[in-house]
Amino acid sequence: MTSPAVTTSGGTALRGGAWHSLSRVVPQLYSLVISVVAARYLGPEGMGRQSYIAFVALSATIVLSSSMWVSLVRHVGETVGRGETGRVYGLLAWAWRIEGVAAVLGWAAIAAAALAGAEPEGAWLLAAAVTAAAILHTVPSAILTGLQRFRQASVVGLTTGLIGTTATIAVLAAGGGIVGMFAVELAVGLVNLAWTSTLARRVLREVAPEPLPVGPLRRQVRRYALGYSVGIVLEIIVARRSELFFLERLSTDDQIAFYSIAFSMVTAASALPQAMAGATAPAFATLFGEGSRERIHSGFNRGLRVILLFALPLTAGVVALGPSLLRVVYGTDYAPATAPLLILLAGFPLLGLASLAGAVLTGLGRLRVPIIANAFAAAADVAVAATLIGSLGARGAALANLAGQLTYFTVMLVYTFRLVGHERPGAALLRAAAAAAGAGAAAWAVQAVVPGVLGLLLGCAAFIGTIALLGPALRIIQRSDAAWLLEAIGPKLPRAVARWLRSCADAGQA
Repeated sequence: MTSPAVTTSGGTALRGGAWHSLSRVVPQLYSLVISVVAARYLGPEGMGRQSYIAFVALSATIVLSSSMWVSLVRHVGETVGRGETGRVYGLLAWAWRIEGVAAVLGWAAIAAAALAGAEPEGAWLLAAAVTAAAILHTVPSAILTGLQRFRQASVVGLTTGLIGTTATIAVLAAGGGIVGMFAVELAVGLVNLAWTSTLARRVLREVAPEPLPVGPLRRQVRRYALGYSVGIVLEIIVARRSELFFLERLSTDDQIAFYSIAFSMVTAASALPQAMAGATAPAFATLFGEGSRERIHSGFNRGLRVILLFALPLTAGVVALGPSLLRVVYGTDYAPATAPLLILLAGFPLLGLASLAGAVLTGLGRLRVPIIANAFAAAADVAVAATLIGSLGARGAALANLAGQLTYFTVMLVYTFRLVGHERPGAALLRAAAAAAGAGAAAWAVQAVVPGVLGLLLGCAAFIGTIALLGPALRIIQRSDAAWLLEAIGPKLPRAVARWLRSCADAGQA
């Protein structure tokens, strides 16, 4: 039987990352569509209230499930790397019991807010049930991800997300309001839970027909999850809109809506590079299980370059077109969201890089560094939030988040460079940055002259056209990276795209 570490390559990680990216990017697009429709029907105040309830439910879900998810993914990947996949059977029932207790706790915490008088009461009660379903979903989702079965895991969310988005729009149009939105979310969550659980059991039977004694694996998963949970609250402060707590107490629901919209747009745009990076965690764990240190080094450094190739144009495009897109789709009532949007975009290129560093450290079992990084970042975030949100509202919240993100990125990347080793970025990345800036400038110039929807569409066309021209002219991709991308995904690309990618390669050594 071929070693899992041998079959784990840059190509498999990239193809898995593509499915993982779809499972992250498309739901973010669904969320954006829902937020646009909700903004129109609920208004800034109602939109702010809905965003706050959703944030509280998401925070409870993360606190009670994220550490277990990360630990399961990491240890399933390492177990596969050692050729002991049958031991995963012993994790499944045990993890269900642990997360079952967590789901009850999550439901009780959110329901308590409703019983304490939080309005609207029905929305809070439904959000409690959504939280419980999401926590239970942790187990089968982690098993599929740890086994690098991204396609199966992705199809579930993509399908139910489309149905849920359509249903939410219909409910809002019918006057269902905030309560109706959470009712649809609960139905989607229950379907996701049932479907993913079925897939996880089926896949596990395929890859490991015979169970093996679990041995010390449960203890290892538990210890890692407990250690990782220390950093979860800190991570929420930095990466999960903790600024809403300050906005809810020091500002208004309108400001919550403005910041939530800006944050959601940046989150949707960053979902692709972050998902590509996050999908590599089980691959790094598998390579670590086999002791393939050199491949970890080369995979990390190539990942940095490839993620930047996506992140740089995305940053330029969103900076140039994001404010116009916001005004067109949300309406002039939400124009104040422009300032926090531009502030948050200042740290945009770093998000995917920090995710890749986190994936490496997760795969290698280095737990303390993300916790330390989140601790410093949380301190920076809270200090700025407490100082500025009262006077600046959504803009202060964006500045607080940016301070936390920059701090986290610095600590994570410096340590990962020292642990894994780093290569000096080539001139191709500088040329890619120049091409992205040129495309962004062209898009901004067009939509500045032609306002409205037409200007936005023409700006998009100008951006794509400029990138298409400057890519080959400036040779924006390192030759070895272009060869790797073409080998990994070239057969899946349209011929014109593959030819363009090949034409963007520089003259360096392949």
